[in-house]
This record gives sequence, structure tokens and C-alpha cells, in this order.
Amino acid sequence: DWLLVFFILPIIAAGLVAMKNFTPLLNSGSYFNKQIIWVLIGFIVFFILSSIDFRFLKRTDVLVFIYISTSLILLSLFIFGHVASGAKSWFKFNFFSFQPVDMMKLVLVLVLAKYFSRRHVEIKNIKHIFISGFYAFVPFVLVLFQPDFGSAMIIFLIWLGMVLVSGISKTHFFLV
Repeated sequence: DWLLVFFILPIIAAGLVAMKNFTPLLNSGSYFNKQIIWVLIGFIVFFILSSIDFRFLKRTDVLVFIYISTSLILLSLFIFGHVASGAKSWFKFNFFSFQPVDMMKLVLVLVLAKYFSRRHVEIKNIKHIFISGFYAFVPFVLVLFQPDFGSAMIIFLIWLGMVLVSGISKTHFFLV
């Protein structure tokens, strides 16, 4: 999507200019250089992912597999995770680390979107609040016990936002 690239370039440029101007105050120019590398990596990933047809994510079996896999990755943090700022929420490799809860946020949006889109006719039923809540409760608990309260609240707010826009009865929602 060249229009997206066109609109993103000034934002990236402004960020790099701001970083270059403030790094002398911080006495380290390495942040600017690292940011350039990450921008290049981001563009490479952007163009690779833009060539993939993501309609396979509409299949329920694929989404269930991704959801369970991501939940197991979150569970494995308790064994293999790295503690940072008091939370065991990172996988740390030699010069690369990542937080799997970020993947779960995207997966949760996909799973809830699939769930609510399949039940658009019967969405007024109160049971859909509880079933969708279970999908969010599993990663919420796994993240809360790391303990990473901020990410757990984001998972809760993703569920809350998806429920509110899904068309569920507001009366049922406020009763719950």
C-alpha cells in the first residue's frame, strides 16, 4: 500500500530528526543508529507481510491453533521467561528480546472478531458475554500472574471494547 508508505515516511522522518537532536543531550548517538536499523527492518517486514494473503485467518481451526499456541507461549514464560522490572514477561535471547503478550493482544482481537461475527444474529444473548470473556480470561490470568498488571488491563480493555462494539445488549452488559 504505497499510500500508507507515503503517509508514514514524514512520521518516521520527524521521529528520527527529534531523536538526532536530543541524543547529544543524552550523550549517546547509538539510539539514532539503532532506530535507523529498526526502521529498515520494519519496512522489510512490511513489504514481506503485504504480499501474504491473510484470508486464511478466517478459518476457525487456524485461529484456535494460534490462540492455543500463543497461550502456551505465555505459559512457558513462567519457566523460561526473563525478569524485567519485576515481571517475568520477556523472552531474552543474545541481542534480541520480545514480550509474547503483544502477540496475544493481536490474536485476541482476531479470535473475538471471529466469535462475534459468527453470532451476529443471536448476539443479544447474555451467554456471549461470558463465552467471549472466557477467551480473554485465559490470557488475562496468565499475564496477571507474571505479574504484568498493565498488559493484563490492556487485554481486559480489548475484550471490553470488542464486547461494546459487537452489539451485545447494553442491559445484559451492565448486569454482568
